[in-house]
Amino acid sequence: MDSTEIFITALKYEEKIRDLYLSAVDIVDDERGKTLFKALADDEQLHIDFLNYSLDTLKADGIIEVARLETPIPSQEQIRSQVETMKAKIPEKMLGDVKRVLNSALQMEIETSAYYQDASEKTEGKIKEILEKFVEIEDRHVEVVQIELDYASKSGHWFNFMEVSMEVE
Repeated sequence: MDSTEIFITALKYEEKIRDLYLSAVDIVDDERGKTLFKALADDEQLHIDFLNYSLDTLKADGIIEVARLETPIPSQEQIRSQVETMKAKIPEKMLGDVKRVLNSALQMEIETSAYYQDASEKTEGKIKEILEKFVEIEDRHVEVVQIELDYASKSGHWFNFMEVSMEVE
């Protein structure tokens, strides 16, 4: 798989998840949900812009500047350090539409992350470095979506860990 092919496939993943987030902004009534989905859509658009820049740079035989690939989504360490604050901001009752979108988003983010991981293992050099950075960013997305979904679902999980036992004692 060559670099151009990798980036074109990545564009498809990024556009699909961006479109899901944009449609969620229109579907959900919850303002916090709208803000979250808009932020994720904006970040996915940054990925699309970077991939298009990378494709143009490859065509011109230029060198892709990895530093241009950034994300406003906090690192997993930052997210974990702010869990209590985040819990307080999540509405007690989230609409079913939000949960459905979060479920879809989680699956798509996991697939996208897996694609970048697989592609990074099949390349080297600067392209590998870019793909590894995408894996890191997509893993942040998975983490954020998982947090929201866990809490919205009231499953007793938080960050994929059992927070409360749901069994009757």
